[in-house]
Amino acid sequence: MHGEIITIGDELISGRVRDRNANYLSTRLSSMGIIVTAISTIGDNPEAIIETLDRAIMRSEFVLVCGGLGPTEDDITAKVAAQFLDCPLILDEKVLEYIKHSMKERGLPWVNAYEKLAYVPKGARLIDPQGQACGFYCLSNETPVFFLPGVPEEVRYLADSNVLPLLVSYDSKRAVVRQRVLKIFGLQEAQIGELLEGVANQDTGVLIGYYPNFPENHVSITVRRQTVGEAEKDLLEIEKEVEKRLDPYIVAKDLSSIETSIGQIMKNKGLRLAVAESCTGGLISHRVTSVSGSSEYFERAVVVYSNNSKIDLLNVPAETIEIHGAVSAETAASMAQGIRSISQTDIGLATTGIAGPTGGTKEKPVGTVFIALADKEGVEVERFHFSGSREQVKILTAQTALNWVLRG
Repeated sequence: MHGEIITIGDELISGRVRDRNANYLSTRLSSMGIIVTAISTIGDNPEAIIETLDRAIMRSEFVLVCGGLGPTEDDITAKVAAQFLDCPLILDEKVLEYIKHSMKERGLPWVNAYEKLAYVPKGARLIDPQGQACGFYCLSNETPVFFLPGVPEEVRYLADSNVLPLLVSYDSKRAVVRQRVLKIFGLQEAQIGELLEGVANQDTGVLIGYYPNFPENHVSITVRRQTVGEAEKDLLEIEKEVEKRLDPYIVAKDLSSIETSIGQIMKNKGLRLAVAESCTGGLISHRVTSVSGSSEYFERAVVVYSNNSKIDLLNVPAETIEIHGAVSAETAASMAQGIRSISQTDIGLATTGIAGPTGGTKEKPVGTVFIALADKEGVEVERFHFSGSREQVKILTAQTALNWVLRG
């Protein structure tokens, strides 16, 4: 089964808002073996919307439309849909009552503009009118067209709870599809492709995709088979082969992250972690604590940006900073040992560096970073040179430091 996605909104074509809906929908559809042949983004222009809908319906088996179902004047999708379908907009009294009830329950004042949300093309079928969000769908030349709101959270809810199950019911000949995503750090896309040469074979229903997702690269393995058993068996075999080739660089799988991988290892081994951050400014701590249950293994963190804070809070000797500088292997090692000693944890992790764009020197240019990890065996320090913007240097430093903990 193949279809198209259309996202609507001036904010999208102007670049003010990133199109998260098309990305989510195409990923979910692909994982189910449903092919997306085109994604179109257009502004709030009736003629352009009609033209795009007409073209999509002529060549696709389904169409998903996102955006323009709100209460403001520039939300014109429902009106344009009615025009395209050559039917009037009608007020759905049940939806209107539900909207009023929801507003009252939340203690929000009624505004007449909200009535617009209850207008749908005559004959259209509502999608979850009494749930977290509302959309509608209809048939045009026997092609199902789904109209969804533009709020990403609402699109995800409606897609997963209603739209995707409906599409599956339309596609009775759909093959069984199983997919795995491996998250890679430390290899470029070209290097990954070289290491995995010969693994994929589209003729046998095995597809491998490469998707940059800074600072990682994601490898998607998709297997299409006639039965669930065949699909799961073959996916497992291919996954093992990919893991064998990429093992040192795999940091997570599917919906997990390097942070969740670290959490699992720390809990399994009964270890505790403390972090001292300078150039990353708390980014490592934020990422570690984004995982529910991280209090089981994360003891504390300090952001020691100034020289004095390194001396006062971590007992870094003043002469170490004076002789070697705040950005040095010696200072990073002392920071890691200091935070581990003060917090009485198994692991002490530290970062110090020059994120830029100013502050670099000939000896220590912008992007120079030292990462240190202290444990019962001692302390390990390494110098890195990352390129990119200030934000990218911070992200790369945090990711590399977390990877140290994962591999340590």
